[in-house]
Amino acid sequence: MKLKMKFFKIIIIVVLFITCTETNTSPAINSIILTSTNIQIEEGAFLEIIYDFSDDVGLNKFRVTILDNCENARLKSAPWYIDNLDFDISGTSLIDTLQIPIPYEDIEPCEYELTVIVQDIDGNETAQSNTFFVVI
Repeated sequence: MKLKMKFFKIIIIVVLFITCTETNTSPAINSIILTSTNIQIEEGAFLEIIYDFSDDVGLNKFRVTILDNCENARLKSAPWYIDNLDFDISGTSLIDTLQIPIPYEDIEPCEYELTVIVQDIDGNETAQSNTFFVVI
């Protein structure tokens, strides 16, 4: 009888431990909206992004990368290349706008890819990519 009681107590402890364990999910990118997918090359032009992120434990930062998809770029390196533009954030949800200036004197008309990576305070990440065009 004592053996059954000890076994029963162990099972209860294991069940409580399993049900009390918290699971952490990756942050959510609820939306990434480009206010324009065709950006005119001109002084003062910018790429505007409206973003909505959330996480169950807390947001840490997000990173923006822009790479060109130009097949015959006049420059050997990308004419507009932003790698790892980091922004610190906090809280469990965030809706905001980001404006990135277009280097209008050097940019080439073609397709570009924007990638946003969101990280929570536990280091979990989620990414989403969108394309847009720079036009004359």
